[in-house]
Amino acid sequence: MTKIGIIRCQELATGTGPRRCAGWNCFPAMRNKTKYMDEYDTIELVGFDTCGGCPGRNRYDKIIERGMKLKEKGAEVIHISTCMALFCPNKDKFVEVLKEKTGLPIKEKTHTRPDGKEFKPGQMTEYGVVGGEAPAKTAKKPAAKKSPAKKKTTKK
Repeated sequence: MTKIGIIRCQELATGTGPRRCAGWNCFPAMRNKTKYMDEYDTIELVGFDTCGGCPGRNRYDKIIERGMKLKEKGAEVIHISTCMALFCPNKDKFVEVLKEKTGLPIKEKTHTRPDGKEFKPGQMTEYGVVGGEAPAKTAKKPAAKKSPAKKKTTKK
């Protein structure tokens, strides 16, 4: 049995509407042992956490903290979720610091597309364009205020 931890994108984990992801494809990939999970005989998921958010001022302490917690809980390998592998501009640095600080193997991706095919660079998905950043949250514009209609006055 292999004990794994998964780190996923905080933006997509806490997003709203169709951009929110709760592991819709990660969990079936583990259960069915497809593509990135097929190397394991049996899997025990020890944790499913977020990256902690985009690092400001090159601070990677949040993702290191999460990686160390997964290791503490028994993870033998950490998977960077497919959403992070495809969209995160910090992915390479995240992988580097996780390897260095945890000493665990860090694998990229957890699943393919639901149809079993690989995502292609430039392909639009419900979470953004592959190889680019996830689309920014769109703020709702406040409704325009209607000015009260002016009453017509008639001369008598």
